[in-house]
Amino acid sequence: LDLTLVTPSQWLADCASSSKLFRQPRVEVIPNGIDTNQYLPIDKKTARATLDLPQDKRLILFGVGSTSGDPRKGFQYLLSALQQLDISRWKNHLELVVFGQADGSDLPIDFKTHFLGRLSGDEALAAAYSAADLFVAPSVQDNLPNTVVEALCCGTPCAAFKIGGMPDMIVHHQNGYLAQPFDTQDLAQGIAWTIESDERHKRLCDYSRTYALRHFERRAQAQQYVSLYEDLLDKSSKV
Repeated sequence: LDLTLVTPSQWLADCASSSKLFRQPRVEVIPNGIDTNQYLPIDKKTARATLDLPQDKRLILFGVGSTSGDPRKGFQYLLSALQQLDISRWKNHLELVVFGQADGSDLPIDFKTHFLGRLSGDEALAAAYSAADLFVAPSVQDNLPNTVVEALCCGTPCAAFKIGGMPDMIVHHQNGYLAQPFDTQDLAQGIAWTIESDERHKRLCDYSRTYALRHFERRAQAQQYVSLYEDLLDKSSKV
């Protein structure tokens, strides 16, 4: 069959091209788009007040389905990275925010933690992203997770391992931090690097939104599909 494949990330495109089944067809990368009018920066003080979160702390956000769930989400690596942060330095300045199904009863974390439970609706999620200073996605395998795109759209920098589709979303030292795969010390350093300087953090936040609008806005996604269809039609007409 004369197939053309479209994948959301370069990592998945490479997987397809290296497979026996899809090594011959054309493979294009068009990232998933999201509604950037729903996911947009909300005033941080307002977002924190809405969610009853402290105004005077650095807040790190992450999402978990369950602490014993999908090992590909890398929750154990995040715990290790948090345990490697300098407690004496961050204990009174850093707090964690968790959304998802976990209730916190089995999380061995040294920092005060706020559990938001399962958030439903774009507005609640946008408020959570906007309230945070950093979103961490410690996956060991992932394609192009919506959570990272949504966080960036809300102007929140992200930290993750340099795996899967993460490099398609996170530009190292520009809108977040890409740690070497499964190096929890590097992830811990990235978390600290992202939030320790107000000036640097503002620059990361500004570019997070700019980058998301440029790459993940739905109109940009639609235009890439239009261009692909036009190219395929043009080539078919010449056959």
